[in-house]
Amino acid sequence: MFKELTQIHQKPEVFSVYTTDKLWTEPYLANQMLKAHLSQDTPMASRPMIAIDRVVAWLDAKFGLNGKSICDLGCGPGLYAEKYAQLGAKVHGLDFSDSSIQYAKGSASKHQLDIIYEVANYLEASLPSDQDLVTLIYCDLCALSPTQRQKLYSQVRECLKPNGRFIFDVSSIEAFDTFAEHCSFAPNYMHRFWSNNKYYAFHNAFRYEDDRVSLDHYTIIEDYRTWHIYNWMQYFTHESIRAELADSGFEVIEIVNGFDTEESNSSSFGVIAKVKS
Repeated sequence: MFKELTQIHQKPEVFSVYTTDKLWTEPYLANQMLKAHLSQDTPMASRPMIAIDRVVAWLDAKFGLNGKSICDLGCGPGLYAEKYAQLGAKVHGLDFSDSSIQYAKGSASKHQLDIIYEVANYLEASLPSDQDLVTLIYCDLCALSPTQRQKLYSQVRECLKPNGRFIFDVSSIEAFDTFAEHCSFAPNYMHRFWSNNKYYAFHNAFRYEDDRVSLDHYTIIEDYRTWHIYNWMQYFTHESIRAELADSGFEVIEIVNGFDTEESNSSSFGVIAKVKS
C-alpha cells in the first residue's frame, strides 16, 4: 500500500502523459462532460448560455459573421456553432467526443440549421480550407502540450484564407498565481463524476513554476481497476503567446481582456491572430 500511495502522489514530468481522449471518448465520462457543457450551473466545461450569447455578439460586431466561413475547433455540443449559424455563417465544427457531436447534430436538425459537424481530432484531421475564421474558445489551447500546439498552429495555417483570423483565448499568468498545490481524497469524489460504480479518488494538484504549467491529476480506484486522468493547463503572458505565435508563422492582431465584456477578468485573455504575410 505504501508503494502504491507513493506512486499516486509522485509528480510527473511536465506533459509526460496525456489522457484527454479518455475524458471525452469513454462513454460514461463523455456523457458527464456533455452534461457539464449543457449545465447552466457550472463553468466546468463551458460558459453559461447568456455569456455565450455575449461572446458571439462581440464576435459578430467585430467580424460580421453573416456569410463568413467558420471552423469551430473543439465545438463540443455546438453551443457556439449554432449561434454562428443563426447569424448567417457557414459553420464546420469538429470535436472528438462522439456524444457531443451527436447532440450537436440533433440540435442543429431541430433548429433547421445547416451545420457540418465532424467527430475528429483537430490535431490530426484534415480541416476545411478557405476559412474566414477559426475559433478555439474557452482556453482549449492551454490543455495542449507545446508539441501539440505547434501541430495545431500548422493545421490552422492551412485552414485559413489569406487574411483570415484565428480567434482563441488562453489562461493568464494571473490565473497561475492563484493555483495552489493540494491533495484531496474522498469516496465517490466529485459526486460520482468519474464513474457510476463505487470508487475512491485522489486529486493531486501540481505547479510547474519554470514552465508556467499546472496539473490536476485524478487517480480513480474502482473495485476492478485503477485509472488516471491528467488535466494539464499552460498559462501565458501577452508576450509569451505573441512569441509562440510568431515562431509558428502568426502575427497577433489584437489581445483583448476577454470576449465576454461583462465577465472579463484577469484569469484569461483573448487573442486575434492572422498568418504572417
